[in-house]
Amino acid sequence: MNNISLAILWHFHQPVYSRPGDKILPLPWVRFHSIKDYLDMLLHLKKYPDIQVTFNFTPSLLLQIDDYRNNRCQDRQFVLFRKRADELTLEEKVEILKDFFLANWEKMVEPYPRYFSLLLKRGKKLVIDELPAVAQSFTTEEFRDLQVWSNLVWIDPIFRNEIKELYQRGKNFKEQDKDLIIKLQNKIINRIIDEYKKTKEDGQIELTTSPFAHPILPLLINSNVAKISNPNLNLPFEFQHPEDARQQVLKGIEIFEKYFGFKPSGFWPSEGGVSAELLPILVDAGIEWIATDEEILARSINLSFKRDENGVPNHANLLYKPWQMENIKIFFRDHLLSDQIAFVYNRCKTKDAIKDFMERIRQIGRSLSPYEKFIIPVILDGENAWEYFHNDGTEFIEGFYNALSTERIITTTFHGFLQNYNVENTLSNLFPGSWIGANFNIWIGQNEDQKAWQIVKNLRDKLVEKNITDEKIWERFYLLQGSDWFWWFGDEFFSVTTEVFDELFRQNALWIYKMIGEEPPHELFIPICPRAEVLATQPLDRISPKIDGKLTFYYEWYNAGYFDMKRMGGTMQRFAGLFSGVYYGFDEKNLYIRFDVSNQDPGQYEFEIEFHFPQKMKIELKEGFDIIYKIDEIGEVAIPLSILNIGSEDGVEFVIKARLKGIEVDRTPLLKLTLAQKEIILRNWTV
Repeated sequence: MNNISLAILWHFHQPVYSRPGDKILPLPWVRFHSIKDYLDMLLHLKKYPDIQVTFNFTPSLLLQIDDYRNNRCQDRQFVLFRKRADELTLEEKVEILKDFFLANWEKMVEPYPRYFSLLLKRGKKLVIDELPAVAQSFTTEEFRDLQVWSNLVWIDPIFRNEIKELYQRGKNFKEQDKDLIIKLQNKIINRIIDEYKKTKEDGQIELTTSPFAHPILPLLINSNVAKISNPNLNLPFEFQHPEDARQQVLKGIEIFEKYFGFKPSGFWPSEGGVSAELLPILVDAGIEWIATDEEILARSINLSFKRDENGVPNHANLLYKPWQMENIKIFFRDHLLSDQIAFVYNRCKTKDAIKDFMERIRQIGRSLSPYEKFIIPVILDGENAWEYFHNDGTEFIEGFYNALSTERIITTTFHGFLQNYNVENTLSNLFPGSWIGANFNIWIGQNEDQKAWQIVKNLRDKLVEKNITDEKIWERFYLLQGSDWFWWFGDEFFSVTTEVFDELFRQNALWIYKMIGEEPPHELFIPICPRAEVLATQPLDRISPKIDGKLTFYYEWYNAGYFDMKRMGGTMQRFAGLFSGVYYGFDEKNLYIRFDVSNQDPGQYEFEIEFHFPQKMKIELKEGFDIIYKIDEIGEVAIPLSILNIGSEDGVEFVIKARLKGIEVDRTPLLKLTLAQKEIILRNWTV
């Protein structure tokens, strides 16, 4: 397959977490991902000098890495970590118990007995009002161990040898042990930018960037562009400032050049958000190529990429070539291959995952003409994915690069590919949208998004009205246009730190009003996201649905509880998960479960329900199990309570898994519910 090149882009991004005038960041993610993801991703690659990869650094991330390495900032968790455990106040202890378990419990807490035992002592269910009492039950030694472990788990495995004694000891840490961790963290952070710069100069990698504050550029140019993909969208305002989009692009490139010494030829528009109106701005800024999602190409040329049983898309000859419009080259990422790494392979054995990826590449290669050159773009988050893998993805990443090298898969950077390729395909239209659903709904589609946009619009109007030219004020204003605020506003995604984002957004706006001598509007003192997120509803009554794989009549699942998989999200988001929702309920004899899927035929998948309580057992949806099930338009299952050994007041905990050709492709969270003797009541629903 000498005519096919694989182009991998790892995207690194963190929003600006700083409050105006405050050197203490409220969230630790820049520091944590710096010691867990950024440097080691490069060091893994350098072991395989024949493999070429592209890394995208957002300007907001570069600025904050530089602040950390020059001691211009700290974060609140670091302040609490550094403080002597025997000097912690009750308020600080409560804060530690609340925030020092913000990690993937399965991969980053449970494997470490001491850390896990401290989580169990605090309680997996976080009840803020109970934390003062819980804090008083923790000893000084336990708080110190918690301080240490909350940092140890974020250090990438390839760096742990320098402090391996701490991992081996596991508990009973001393205050001076913190100094070893701080020294190692600083050492890692200080190397990041320089190591990438040197490796770029050596020719193994391409470095690219994004707009300054990571805004959705098409929405800055004209917010009405969102109505093209969503005609039913009602916008009570119009934001139309292409000059802001231009500034975001130019400032982003300026920051990138400051740290790496050259202007990038490639550019990843935030969230893959593109429109035809954006392209001239990028061309004027000297950008050679951009990338976005395959669905944008499909809608731009009015077709769809449907895949066969091997994952090979039709029209592969169109997808795996760069296109051109307005003197800029555009690559369209294979969203299935990208999502396999980001969301699927963490649940597979490393060997099986790598074998699956390589076979998919080979199948794509066989489908393409051997007389033409093709490129397969795989573009995904290069930091958040790994905490869902065993050992921070070390075995997968090393095995992945080794397989690419051993099997002689040609890898390339995007710029490198274009040096020996004449782009012939030309677009007459570029459909406006992002990598999520080929639309902008996440960032402007809900009332809370629009409240925030109205705040941005009103503030901008005020800056123009008062003829404000202060660069620091405008820079802080541009931060308000970042995509991350709008990611958390609305009910699509949930995070325990959503309130922090809400507060930061409003504090930035309040600071600007103060600096220009204007009375801030009342809405800036009111949270944009005032409500708690509810992903699950309670069963209203007993149910006895007909198990036929169809929605036989509207009310058969009406009284069931429901878990909304579509709204379950965090910093990462699948293009389209298989499960869209789960219904659950009981009658006197059976546990009933229904699962819906998103725009796919469920019949091609194998399903398994894995019970964790009251006993561990697995029930495959196939012949040989004492259950009734049917998979057609939906999946419906009836499981006798007797085989679960469930009593009238016991709870039940389960996960639903889906496999395709033996590879797990999706799963629900661990779902927990209880059964009362005379009525079903869902209590303490936990995800």
